Amino acid sequence: MNRAARLLGTILLGLTVAALAAVVAGRAASWTAAPVLTGSMTPTFPAGSLVITRPVPASQLRPGQVPLFVPPGESALYAHRIVAISGEPSSPVLRTKGDANTAPDPWRARITTPTVPVVVLHLPAIGRLGVLLHGPSSQALLVALLGLFLTGTSVRLVLTAPSPAPAAS
Repeated sequence: MNRAARLLGTILLGLTVAALAAVVAGRAASWTAAPVLTGSMTPTFPAGSLVITRPVPASQLRPGQVPLFVPPGESALYAHRIVAISGEPSSPVLRTKGDANTAPDPWRARITTPTVPVVVLHLPAIGRLGVLLHGPSSQALLVALLGLFLTGTSVRLVLTAPSPAPAAS
């Protein structure tokens, strides 16, 4: 195996391990990820981005934050900026607006859960991959491909390893 191929394999293996470690650490910290499907939060979160959220107590929500929630009458998650909060701190009513939209959203979203995922980070363009891998069959395929890659890399390393020198008698 030439040096460039070995280097590429090592880099891909390192990136795979780093990505898996990030997923495990994020899950342990109760962080979640969601793809941005529309341009309503452009330029902050362009369509195709991946937003990373962490849970925040509902009573600690503030204007300017971007929660991930399902608005009344909708079935999809939205990540729109809070422009006003009313109601009780334990069950706030949010008025939101997409950064690219000219007017606030038509709904008022009542938060009924103790915590709400709030965006803390976004990764441009990575969300497109998240959309593709959203279903269980796609995730199973990804795990299978990762397993094949790791197995192939391991077998190649074993087969190309130099043989130990015979012991002198």
